[in-house]
Amino acid sequence: MSAKSQDVLRRVALHVEEPRPGAFEWVLTEADSLGGGQWKVLKRARKASATYKVSMADGLIALQSLIEDLDTGPRAPAALEPEPPRRQADKRAARSVAGARTAEAPAKPPGRTAFGFGVLE
Repeated sequence: MSAKSQDVLRRVALHVEEPRPGAFEWVLTEADSLGGGQWKVLKRARKASATYKVSMADGLIALQSLIEDLDTGPRAPAALEPEPPRRQADKRAARSVAGARTAEAPAKPPGRTAFGFGVLE
């Protein structure tokens, strides 16, 4: 089994803050590996954007820059973040939902976008 298949998905989140009216700043955070509910800042915007949409698109581009393979998402070695035990019912439900999504997946829009928030250049 390859080391890559043993990696676990990192819990990275993107949100936008508005420190003053009309100034939007993206922030990437990551949940602690122990599941204690603490989040640490990974990256944040260096300057504010005029709209939420632009800030979110810029943040998604920053998030994408952290991910080696967008098909599998941000990964960390399993030793750093143990995967919680999963019940069989959870696994069956996840497979069922994934199969439904695949069957209903819409055609990809032309061009490269940051998850629908803007065009990547």
